[in-house]
Amino acid sequence: MSDADEIETKFAVTAFAPMREALAKAGGVRLSRVFEENIVFDTPDRALRHRDVLLRLRRDGEGRVTLKLPSETAVGSGIKVRREIETRVADPAVMESIFCALGYAPALRYEKIRETWQVGETHVCLDRLPFGRYLEIEGPAGTIAAVAEILGLSMADAIPLTYHALYQAHLAACGLPACDSFVFGPDERASVLSDLS
Repeated sequence: MSDADEIETKFAVTAFAPMREALAKAGGVRLSRVFEENIVFDTPDRALRHRDVLLRLRRDGEGRVTLKLPSETAVGSGIKVRREIETRVADPAVMESIFCALGYAPALRYEKIRETWQVGETHVCLDRLPFGRYLEIEGPAGTIAAVAEILGLSMADAIPLTYHALYQAHLAACGLPACDSFVFGPDERASVLSDLS
């Protein structure tokens, strides 16, 4: 179990190959590459969302429950800070039943391919979502800008938003109606899963 401030930022990227090259050159180590299925739970009246609280069940080869809460910590422009309490669960289906029995229901679902690298104390995630490619840097506040610079990224382009907020912005920019869930279509899902093999 972990209970700590999550300090991170995101960048929109067009390709992962140059990022992988830069990470390897900087001595980064690739830790994993997985397909994630995420379910965010809430009450019917969205009480958690209104309090800026996230309750998530993730499947990525193992099960994990995460509770994200607002944090009192201020770090700087372009960086998002949330208190994160997280633990592994042996049976995600049972955990989902427990949440539902407590009055929570699936509010949204999202999927992504996540490739995680480590550079010193910092994790860099290459995330492929149904609506784009993003790079997420998470670690001690003092390391984020330095890792971004190693990757040729400017903190002026940092995005301190959740993937849900980025998806809402994407839909608005495309003139599409709001929709909470973002999952791969059947053909794209088959393609991204075959890329993992």
